[in-house]
Amino acid sequence: MSDNSKYKCPIPATHDKFDEAHYFLHRTMDEFHKPKPFIWNLNAFIQALRSITLILQSELGNKPNFGSWYSPLQERMKQDDLLKRFVEGRNTVVHRGMLQHKSRVIAGLFKGYRLKMGFGDEIDINLSSEAVLRHTLETDPFVYDVYIDKEHSAIGEQIGIERTWIVEDFGQGDEDVLVLCHRAWSRISQIVSAAHEFAGARLPPVDESSDVHDLARVRVFLESDLDPNLPKQWGWE
Repeated sequence: MSDNSKYKCPIPATHDKFDEAHYFLHRTMDEFHKPKPFIWNLNAFIQALRSITLILQSELGNKPNFGSWYSPLQERMKQDDLLKRFVEGRNTVVHRGMLQHKSRVIAGLFKGYRLKMGFGDEIDINLSSEAVLRHTLETDPFVYDVYIDKEHSAIGEQIGIERTWIVEDFGQGDEDVLVLCHRAWSRISQIVSAAHEFAGARLPPVDESSDVHDLARVRVFLESDLDPNLPKQWGWE
């Protein structure tokens, strides 16, 4: 197609819902350390993801050969345990109680975004990571006497919080739900990509193995997230 300005997506409603799911995936990342907004956006992501294939069927269902084309893809999704839980919406409505059972928050010493040493008592997952980190820095008498010096002379080392959200109903062990969201969205992207091709267009799928969302970084909240000027004050810059 020589003139991209005249391009019209053949399945605009499906594409829009796919983009909506991606938007809410990023919102869960942005709000990862704020429990209530995280849960709200996680629910929105799940609802958007569930709707993609329903809209796809509505949008393409009247095209010739749609049934024979879609049937193998539908069967593939039915055989995918993770997609069944996300797309079919079975046992995937996330309530606070479902997240509280195995989710965890750890305060500790980090080198970059890698936890070197965890410390402190069990932490209430309903508290924001900012509140937990401030409380730790202000009240834990060992932070600056044992774990790190106030000047942060060891470049790259600082106190932080690592958070993991686990939804047992997704049936994927102790993997963080954000990892599962990325995985499910990537797999649905393959269906959406195939639908574009079926409709005479092209949309590359997302590589499930790529870390395009930098999920390891998202799970960690550091002193420098409280105040981005701290690395300069510590002489790291």
